[in-house]
Amino acid sequence: MTDERVDNEPGGTMPSILERLCLPDMKEQFLEHKSRKMSPRELEEMVSYINSDECTHDLQDLAAGKFDFPLPRQVMLRKSHSDRRRILFVYPRRQNNLLMYIVWGMQEYDPIFSPQLYSFRKNKSVATLFSRVASMNYVRDLYTLKADVHDYGHSIRPEKLAPMIEEIVGPRDPKLLAFLEYLLFRGEYLRNGKVVKGDMGGLPGVPIGCFFNNVYLMELDREMERRSVLYSRYADDIAVFTRTREEAEEAGAVMDKIIDGLGISLNTDKTQLIEPGGDIELLGIQIRNGNLDVADNTLAKAKTKLTHYANKLIRYERFRGMPCDDAARAMARKIDRYFFGSDESLHQLCWRDFFFGVITRPDSLHEIDLLCQDLIRRVATGKRGDSRYRCRYKDIRAYGYRPLVHDYYRYIEERHKRWKSA
Repeated sequence: MTDERVDNEPGGTMPSILERLCLPDMKEQFLEHKSRKMSPRELEEMVSYINSDECTHDLQDLAAGKFDFPLPRQVMLRKSHSDRRRILFVYPRRQNNLLMYIVWGMQEYDPIFSPQLYSFRKNKSVATLFSRVASMNYVRDLYTLKADVHDYGHSIRPEKLAPMIEEIVGPRDPKLLAFLEYLLFRGEYLRNGKVVKGDMGGLPGVPIGCFFNNVYLMELDREMERRSVLYSRYADDIAVFTRTREEAEEAGAVMDKIIDGLGISLNTDKTQLIEPGGDIELLGIQIRNGNLDVADNTLAKAKTKLTHYANKLIRYERFRGMPCDDAARAMARKIDRYFFGSDESLHQLCWRDFFFGVITRPDSLHEIDLLCQDLIRRVATGKRGDSRYRCRYKDIRAYGYRPLVHDYYRYIEERHKRWKSA
Protein backbone atom coordinates (compact mmCIF):
# COMPACT_ATOMS: atom_id res chain seq x y z
CA MET A 1 0.00 0.00 0.00
CA THR A 2 1.29 3.42 -0.92
CA ASP A 3 1.44 5.83 1.98
CA GLU A 4 -0.12 9.09 0.77
CA ARG A 5 0.18 10.99 4.06
CA VAL A 6 0.89 14.67 4.13
CA ASP A 7 3.57 15.58 6.64
CA ASN A 8 1.75 18.52 8.18
CA GLU A 9 2.71 18.11 11.82
CA PRO A 10 5.98 18.01 13.75
CA GLY A 11 7.50 14.58 13.28
CA GLY A 12 5.71 14.12 9.96
CA THR A 13 2.65 12.35 11.43
CA MET A 14 -0.75 13.12 10.01
CA PRO A 15 -3.58 13.47 12.55
CA SER A 16 -5.79 10.44 13.02
CA ILE A 17 -8.99 10.19 11.02
CA LEU A 18 -10.75 10.38 14.38
CA GLU A 19 -9.18 13.80 14.97
CA ARG A 20 -9.69 15.13 11.46
CA LEU A 21 -13.40 14.24 11.58
CA CYS A 22 -13.80 16.84 14.32
CA LEU A 23 -13.13 19.61 11.76
CA PRO A 24 -16.19 21.60 10.60
CA ASP A 25 -15.37 21.22 6.89
CA MET A 26 -15.22 17.41 7.25
CA LYS A 27 -18.62 17.42 8.91
CA GLU A 28 -20.02 19.62 6.17
CA GLN A 29 -18.70 17.34 3.41
CA PHE A 30 -20.13 14.25 5.11
CA LEU A 31 -23.58 15.76 5.55
CA GLU A 32 -23.60 16.89 1.92
CA HIS A 33 -22.78 13.31 0.92
CA LYS A 34 -25.54 11.88 3.12
CA SER A 35 -28.12 14.41 1.98
CA ARG A 36 -28.40 12.47 -1.29
CA LYS A 37 -28.72 9.07 0.37
CA MET A 38 -30.96 9.46 3.42
CA SER A 39 -34.63 10.00 4.04
CA PRO A 40 -35.53 13.46 5.41
CA ARG A 41 -36.11 12.06 8.90
CA GLU A 42 -32.82 10.14 8.96
CA LEU A 43 -30.95 13.16 7.60
CA GLU A 44 -32.43 15.49 10.21
CA GLU A 45 -31.28 13.15 12.97
CA MET A 46 -27.83 12.79 11.42
CA VAL A 47 -27.37 16.56 10.99
CA SER A 48 -28.39 17.15 14.60
CA TYR A 49 -25.81 14.67 15.89
CA ILE A 50 -22.87 15.45 13.58
CA ASN A 51 -23.12 19.19 14.21
CA SER A 52 -23.39 18.71 17.97
CA ASP A 53 -20.70 18.89 20.64
CA GLU A 54 -21.59 15.27 21.46
CA CYS A 55 -20.14 14.10 18.14
CA THR A 56 -16.92 16.05 18.66
CA HIS A 57 -16.55 14.74 22.22
CA ASP A 58 -17.22 11.16 21.06
CA LEU A 59 -14.49 11.42 18.45
CA GLN A 60 -12.05 12.99 20.89
CA ASP A 61 -12.70 10.20 23.39
CA LEU A 62 -12.02 7.55 20.74
CA ALA A 63 -8.80 9.28 19.68
CA ALA A 64 -7.73 9.30 23.35
CA GLY A 65 -8.40 5.56 23.65
CA LYS A 66 -11.57 5.97 25.75
CA PHE A 67 -13.87 3.29 24.34
CA ASP A 68 -17.20 3.35 26.13
CA PHE A 69 -19.67 2.06 23.57
CA PRO A 70 -22.91 0.39 24.72
CA LEU A 71 -23.26 -3.23 23.68
CA PRO A 72 -24.78 -3.91 20.24
CA ARG A 73 -28.01 -5.89 19.88
CA GLN A 74 -28.09 -9.12 17.92
CA VAL A 75 -30.97 -9.20 15.44
CA MET A 76 -32.13 -11.46 12.63
CA LEU A 77 -33.01 -9.60 9.43
CA ARG A 78 -33.41 -10.37 5.76
CA LYS A 79 -33.18 -8.47 2.51
CA SER A 80 -36.64 -7.87 1.17
CA HIS A 81 -35.74 -9.47 -2.18
CA SER A 82 -34.28 -12.62 -0.60
CA ASP A 83 -35.22 -15.48 1.72
CA ARG A 84 -31.86 -15.37 3.44
CA ARG A 85 -31.89 -14.51 7.13
CA ARG A 86 -28.67 -13.32 8.69
CA ILE A 87 -27.41 -12.45 12.12
CA LEU A 88 -26.70 -8.73 12.39
CA PHE A 89 -25.47 -6.51 15.19
CA VAL A 90 -27.03 -3.10 15.74
CA TYR A 91 -25.70 -0.24 17.86
CA PRO A 92 -27.95 2.53 19.23
CA ARG A 93 -28.59 5.42 16.84
CA ARG A 94 -25.95 7.73 18.32
CA GLN A 95 -23.15 5.18 18.01
CA ASN A 96 -24.43 3.99 14.63
CA ASN A 97 -24.34 7.54 13.27
CA LEU A 98 -20.83 7.99 14.66
CA LEU A 99 -19.66 4.78 12.99
CA MET A 100 -21.20 5.84 9.68
CA TYR A 101 -19.22 9.07 9.90
CA ILE A 102 -15.98 7.24 10.69
CA VAL A 103 -16.48 4.81 7.80
CA TRP A 104 -17.00 7.75 5.45
CA GLY A 105 -13.71 9.21 6.72
CA MET A 106 -11.99 5.90 6.01
CA GLN A 107 -12.65 6.27 2.27
CA GLU A 108 -9.01 7.29 1.94
CA TYR A 109 -8.23 3.56 2.17
CA ASP A 110 -10.37 2.79 -0.88
CA PRO A 111 -7.39 2.63 -3.34
CA ILE A 112 -6.00 -0.47 -1.62
CA PHE A 113 -8.90 -2.59 -2.89
CA SER A 114 -9.25 -4.34 -6.24
CA PRO A 115 -11.03 -2.28 -8.91
CA GLN A 116 -13.21 -5.38 -9.41
CA LEU A 117 -14.62 -5.13 -5.88
CA TYR A 118 -17.97 -3.31 -5.99
CA SER A 119 -19.34 -3.49 -2.45
CA PHE A 120 -19.17 -0.49 -0.13
CA ARG A 121 -16.81 1.44 -2.38
CA LYS A 122 -16.35 5.10 -3.17
CA ASN A 123 -17.98 5.90 -6.53
CA LYS A 124 -18.76 2.21 -7.15
CA SER A 125 -22.05 0.36 -6.83
CA VAL A 126 -24.05 -2.59 -8.08
CA ALA A 127 -25.14 -0.37 -10.97
CA THR A 128 -21.47 0.19 -11.87
CA LEU A 129 -20.86 -3.55 -11.92
CA PHE A 130 -23.80 -4.42 -14.14
CA SER A 131 -23.20 -1.49 -16.46
CA ARG A 132 -19.71 -2.85 -17.05
CA VAL A 133 -20.88 -6.45 -17.54
CA ALA A 134 -23.67 -5.44 -19.91
CA SER A 135 -21.38 -3.25 -22.00
CA MET A 136 -18.94 -6.11 -22.64
CA ASN A 137 -20.56 -7.96 -25.52
CA TYR A 138 -17.90 -10.65 -25.46
CA VAL A 139 -19.11 -11.80 -22.01
CA ARG A 140 -21.51 -14.09 -23.88
CA ASP A 141 -18.44 -15.95 -25.22
CA LEU A 142 -16.94 -16.55 -21.76
CA TYR A 143 -17.36 -19.20 -19.09
CA THR A 144 -18.79 -17.86 -15.84
CA LEU A 145 -17.93 -19.29 -12.44
CA LYS A 146 -20.38 -18.12 -9.79
CA ALA A 147 -19.76 -18.59 -6.08
CA ASP A 148 -21.23 -17.43 -2.80
CA VAL A 149 -19.56 -17.37 0.62
CA HIS A 150 -21.60 -19.06 3.33
CA ASP A 151 -22.78 -16.70 6.11
CA TYR A 152 -19.96 -14.35 5.17
CA GLY A 153 -20.09 -11.47 7.66
CA HIS A 154 -20.70 -13.65 10.70
CA SER A 155 -18.19 -16.36 9.72
CA ILE A 156 -15.22 -13.96 9.45
CA ARG A 157 -12.50 -14.97 11.93
CA PRO A 158 -11.36 -11.92 13.96
CA GLU A 159 -7.99 -13.51 14.76
CA LYS A 160 -7.27 -13.83 11.02
CA LEU A 161 -8.68 -10.41 10.14
CA ALA A 162 -6.81 -8.44 12.83
CA PRO A 163 -3.30 -8.82 11.27
CA MET A 164 -4.68 -7.66 7.92
CA ILE A 165 -6.22 -4.57 9.52
CA GLU A 166 -3.01 -3.88 11.45
CA GLU A 167 -0.91 -4.03 8.27
CA ILE A 168 -3.20 -1.59 6.47
CA VAL A 169 -4.19 0.85 9.23
CA GLY A 170 -1.46 0.46 11.86
CA PRO A 171 1.40 2.39 10.23
CA ARG A 172 -0.97 5.11 9.07
CA ASP A 173 -3.33 5.60 12.02
CA PRO A 174 -2.56 3.78 15.32
CA LYS A 175 -5.43 5.53 17.11
CA LEU A 176 -7.97 4.31 14.56
CA LEU A 177 -6.43 0.82 14.67
CA ALA A 178 -6.93 0.64 18.45
CA PHE A 179 -10.62 1.48 18.04
CA LEU A 180 -11.11 -1.04 15.23
CA GLU A 181 -9.52 -3.78 17.32
CA TYR A 182 -11.75 -2.84 20.25
CA LEU A 183 -14.84 -3.35 18.12
CA LEU A 184 -13.53 -6.52 16.51
CA PHE A 185 -12.55 -8.32 19.72
CA ARG A 186 -15.19 -6.98 22.09
CA GLY A 187 -16.95 -10.35 22.23
CA GLU A 188 -20.12 -9.24 24.02
CA TYR A 189 -23.55 -8.32 22.73
CA LEU A 190 -27.21 -8.24 23.75
CA ARG A 191 -29.62 -10.98 22.76
CA ASN A 192 -33.22 -10.47 23.87
CA GLY A 193 -31.99 -7.96 26.43
CA LYS A 194 -29.41 -10.29 28.01
CA VAL A 195 -25.63 -9.99 27.78
CA VAL A 196 -24.11 -12.81 25.72
CA LYS A 197 -20.39 -13.54 25.37
CA GLY A 198 -19.33 -14.73 21.94
CA ASP A 199 -17.63 -14.06 18.62
CA MET A 200 -19.30 -11.41 16.43
CA GLY A 201 -17.37 -12.25 13.26
CA GLY A 202 -16.82 -9.23 11.04
CA LEU A 203 -19.61 -7.26 12.76
CA PRO A 204 -22.33 -7.72 10.10
CA GLY A 205 -24.86 -4.89 10.31
CA VAL A 206 -22.38 -2.49 11.93
CA PRO A 207 -21.23 0.26 9.51
CA ILE A 208 -17.56 -0.58 10.06
CA GLY A 209 -18.29 -4.17 9.04
CA CYS A 210 -18.25 -3.17 5.36
CA PHE A 211 -14.54 -2.29 5.65
CA PHE A 212 -13.83 -5.57 7.45
CA ASN A 213 -15.68 -7.50 4.73
CA ASN A 214 -13.64 -5.91 1.96
CA VAL A 215 -10.29 -6.45 3.69
CA TYR A 216 -10.90 -10.12 4.52
CA LEU A 217 -11.05 -11.27 0.89
CA MET A 218 -8.35 -9.01 -0.55
CA GLU A 219 -6.08 -11.97 -1.37
CA LEU A 220 -8.94 -13.70 -3.18
CA ASP A 221 -9.71 -10.55 -5.17
CA ARG A 222 -6.11 -10.17 -6.32
CA GLU A 223 -5.78 -13.83 -7.34
CA MET A 224 -9.12 -14.07 -9.14
CA GLU A 225 -8.49 -10.79 -10.96
CA ARG A 226 -5.18 -12.23 -12.20
CA ARG A 227 -6.78 -15.47 -13.42
CA SER A 228 -9.81 -14.03 -15.22
CA VAL A 229 -10.83 -11.93 -18.18
CA LEU A 230 -13.38 -10.23 -15.94
CA TYR A 231 -13.88 -10.62 -12.22
CA SER A 232 -16.45 -9.13 -9.88
CA ARG A 233 -17.23 -9.39 -6.20
CA TYR A 234 -20.00 -7.76 -4.21
CA ALA A 235 -19.63 -8.72 -0.53
CA ASP A 236 -20.01 -12.52 -0.60
CA ASP A 237 -21.20 -12.88 -4.22
CA ILE A 238 -18.40 -13.74 -6.64
CA ALA A 239 -18.26 -14.09 -10.43
CA VAL A 240 -15.21 -15.10 -12.45
CA PHE A 241 -15.30 -14.91 -16.27
CA THR A 242 -12.73 -16.96 -18.23
CA ARG A 243 -12.09 -17.93 -21.85
CA THR A 244 -11.94 -21.68 -21.25
CA ARG A 245 -13.53 -24.25 -18.98
CA GLU A 246 -10.08 -25.27 -17.75
CA GLU A 247 -9.31 -21.72 -16.62
CA ALA A 248 -12.64 -21.54 -14.79
CA GLU A 249 -12.03 -24.86 -13.03
CA GLU A 250 -8.50 -23.83 -12.03
CA ALA A 251 -9.83 -20.54 -10.66
CA GLY A 252 -12.42 -22.52 -8.67
CA ALA A 253 -9.74 -24.75 -7.14
CA VAL A 254 -7.63 -21.73 -6.11
CA MET A 255 -10.73 -20.03 -4.71
CA ASP A 256 -11.51 -23.08 -2.56
CA LYS A 257 -7.95 -23.08 -1.19
CA ILE A 258 -7.98 -19.39 -0.27
CA ILE A 259 -11.47 -19.53 1.24
CA ASP A 260 -10.59 -22.61 3.30
CA GLY A 261 -7.43 -20.93 4.60
CA LEU A 262 -9.55 -18.04 5.90
CA GLY A 263 -11.74 -20.38 7.93
CA ILE A 264 -14.86 -19.75 5.84
CA SER A 265 -16.63 -21.82 3.21
CA LEU A 266 -18.54 -21.55 -0.06
CA ASN A 267 -22.19 -22.42 -0.52
CA THR A 268 -21.72 -25.54 -2.65
CA ASP A 269 -25.33 -25.45 -3.85
CA LYS A 270 -24.75 -21.92 -5.20
CA THR A 271 -21.42 -22.61 -6.90
CA GLN A 272 -22.14 -22.81 -10.62
CA LEU A 273 -20.17 -23.00 -13.87
CA ILE A 274 -22.16 -21.44 -16.72
CA GLU A 275 -21.41 -22.23 -20.35
CA PRO A 276 -20.87 -19.38 -22.86
CA GLY A 277 -24.14 -17.86 -24.00
CA GLY A 278 -26.10 -19.01 -20.96
CA ASP A 279 -28.27 -16.71 -18.88
CA ILE A 280 -26.33 -15.30 -15.95
CA GLU A 281 -27.92 -14.43 -12.63
CA LEU A 282 -25.93 -12.20 -10.29
CA LEU A 283 -27.25 -10.61 -7.10
CA GLY A 284 -30.86 -11.22 -8.11
CA ILE A 285 -30.31 -9.70 -11.57
CA GLN A 286 -30.76 -11.69 -14.79
CA ILE A 287 -28.40 -10.91 -17.67
CA ARG A 288 -30.12 -12.07 -20.82
CA ASN A 289 -29.41 -10.98 -24.40
CA GLY A 290 -27.66 -7.84 -23.18
CA ASN A 291 -30.59 -6.73 -21.02
CA LEU A 292 -30.77 -6.52 -17.23
CA ASP A 293 -33.93 -7.35 -15.31
CA VAL A 294 -34.97 -8.82 -12.00
CA ALA A 295 -34.13 -12.53 -11.99
CA ASP A 296 -36.98 -15.02 -12.41
CA ASN A 297 -36.23 -16.65 -9.06
CA THR A 298 -36.31 -13.32 -7.23
CA LEU A 299 -39.56 -12.41 -8.96
CA ALA A 300 -41.14 -15.73 -8.01
CA LYS A 301 -40.20 -15.27 -4.35
CA ALA A 302 -41.80 -11.83 -4.27
CA LYS A 303 -45.02 -13.16 -5.81
CA THR A 304 -45.20 -16.03 -3.33
CA LYS A 305 -44.68 -13.83 -0.27
CA LEU A 306 -47.21 -11.21 -1.32
CA THR A 307 -49.82 -13.78 -2.32
CA HIS A 308 -49.38 -15.53 1.03
CA TYR A 309 -49.95 -12.23 2.85
CA ALA A 310 -53.06 -11.47 0.80
CA ASN A 311 -54.53 -14.90 1.62
CA LYS A 312 -53.84 -14.25 5.29
CA LEU A 313 -55.73 -10.94 5.16
CA ILE A 314 -58.67 -12.61 3.43
CA ARG A 315 -58.83 -15.20 6.24
CA TYR A 316 -58.84 -12.34 8.75
CA GLU A 317 -61.79 -10.82 6.91
CA ARG A 318 -63.78 -14.06 6.91
CA PHE A 319 -63.03 -15.42 10.35
CA ARG A 320 -62.09 -12.40 12.46
CA GLY A 321 -64.35 -9.79 10.96
CA MET A 322 -61.60 -7.51 9.67
CA PRO A 323 -63.17 -4.76 7.51
CA CYS A 324 -62.30 -5.12 3.81
CA ASP A 325 -61.10 -1.53 3.52
CA ASP A 326 -58.73 -1.99 6.47
CA ALA A 327 -57.40 -5.20 4.95
CA ALA A 328 -56.86 -3.52 1.57
CA ARG A 329 -54.93 -0.69 3.19
CA ALA A 330 -52.83 -3.23 5.10
CA MET A 331 -52.09 -5.01 1.81
CA ALA A 332 -51.02 -1.74 0.19
CA ARG A 333 -48.74 -0.95 3.16
CA LYS A 334 -47.16 -4.39 2.94
CA ILE A 335 -46.46 -3.92 -0.76
CA ASP A 336 -45.03 -0.45 -0.18
CA ARG A 337 -42.67 -1.62 2.59
CA TYR A 338 -41.59 -4.65 0.55
CA PHE A 339 -40.61 -2.69 -2.54
CA PHE A 340 -39.86 0.79 -1.19
CA GLY A 341 -38.67 0.12 2.37
CA SER A 342 -39.30 2.30 5.40
CA ASP A 343 -37.43 4.74 7.62
CA GLU A 344 -37.39 2.15 10.40
CA SER A 345 -35.64 -0.48 8.25
CA LEU A 346 -32.11 0.86 8.41
CA HIS A 347 -30.57 -2.54 7.63
CA GLN A 348 -33.13 -3.74 5.11
CA LEU A 349 -32.37 -3.28 1.43
CA CYS A 350 -35.58 -2.69 -0.54
CA TRP A 351 -36.24 -3.29 -4.24
CA ARG A 352 -36.12 0.40 -5.14
CA ASP A 353 -32.68 0.85 -3.60
CA PHE A 354 -31.27 -2.34 -5.07
CA PHE A 355 -32.87 -2.85 -8.48
CA PHE A 356 -34.02 0.49 -9.89
CA GLY A 357 -30.51 1.74 -10.56
CA VAL A 358 -29.52 -1.51 -12.28
CA ILE A 359 -32.27 -2.92 -14.49
CA THR A 360 -32.47 -1.70 -18.08
CA ARG A 361 -36.09 -2.70 -18.74
CA PRO A 362 -39.10 -2.72 -16.40
CA ASP A 363 -40.76 -5.95 -17.62
CA SER A 364 -40.55 -7.57 -14.19
CA LEU A 365 -41.88 -4.41 -12.51
CA HIS A 366 -44.89 -4.38 -14.84
CA GLU A 367 -45.54 -8.02 -13.96
CA ILE A 368 -45.37 -7.23 -10.26
CA ASP A 369 -47.65 -4.21 -10.68
CA LEU A 370 -50.35 -6.38 -12.24
CA LEU A 371 -50.06 -8.93 -9.43
CA CYS A 372 -50.18 -6.28 -6.69
CA GLN A 373 -53.25 -4.63 -8.16
CA ASP A 374 -54.98 -8.00 -8.39
CA LEU A 375 -54.09 -8.88 -4.80
CA ILE A 376 -55.45 -5.58 -3.49
CA ARG A 377 -58.65 -6.14 -5.48
CA ARG A 378 -59.03 -9.62 -4.00
CA VAL A 379 -58.46 -8.35 -0.47
CA ALA A 380 -60.76 -5.34 -0.94
CA THR A 381 -63.64 -7.46 -2.24
CA GLY A 382 -62.92 -10.88 -0.75
CA LYS A 383 -63.53 -12.28 -4.26
CA ARG A 384 -61.42 -14.12 -6.81
CA GLY A 385 -63.78 -13.92 -9.79
CA ASP A 386 -64.74 -11.02 -12.05
CA SER A 387 -66.58 -9.35 -9.20
CA ARG A 388 -63.21 -8.32 -7.74
CA TYR A 389 -63.04 -5.67 -10.48
CA ARG A 390 -65.62 -3.69 -8.55
CA CYS A 391 -62.48 -2.36 -6.91
CA ARG A 392 -61.28 0.09 -9.55
CA TYR A 393 -57.77 1.38 -10.13
CA LYS A 394 -58.52 4.71 -8.45
CA ASP A 395 -59.69 2.76 -5.39
CA ILE A 396 -56.42 0.82 -5.38
CA ARG A 397 -54.46 4.09 -5.40
CA ALA A 398 -56.68 5.46 -2.62
CA TYR A 399 -55.67 2.51 -0.44
CA GLY A 400 -52.07 3.72 -0.76
CA TYR A 401 -50.74 1.61 -3.62
CA ARG A 402 -47.69 3.00 -5.43
CA PRO A 403 -47.04 1.47 -8.90
CA LEU A 404 -43.48 0.29 -9.44
CA VAL A 405 -43.21 1.10 -13.15
CA HIS A 406 -44.24 4.70 -12.59
CA ASP A 407 -41.78 5.08 -9.73
CA TYR A 408 -39.04 3.39 -11.77
CA TYR A 409 -39.33 5.97 -14.57
CA ARG A 410 -39.41 8.77 -12.02
CA TYR A 411 -36.25 7.33 -10.43
CA ILE A 412 -34.52 7.25 -13.84
CA GLU A 413 -35.60 10.82 -14.58
CA GLU A 414 -34.32 12.05 -11.21
CA ARG A 415 -31.01 10.27 -11.78
CA HIS A 416 -30.57 11.95 -15.17
CA LYS A 417 -31.26 15.33 -13.58
CA ARG A 418 -28.59 14.68 -10.94
CA TRP A 419 -26.09 13.68 -13.61
CA LYS A 420 -26.77 16.87 -15.58
CA SER A 421 -26.42 19.08 -12.54
CA ALA A 422 -23.22 17.35 -11.33
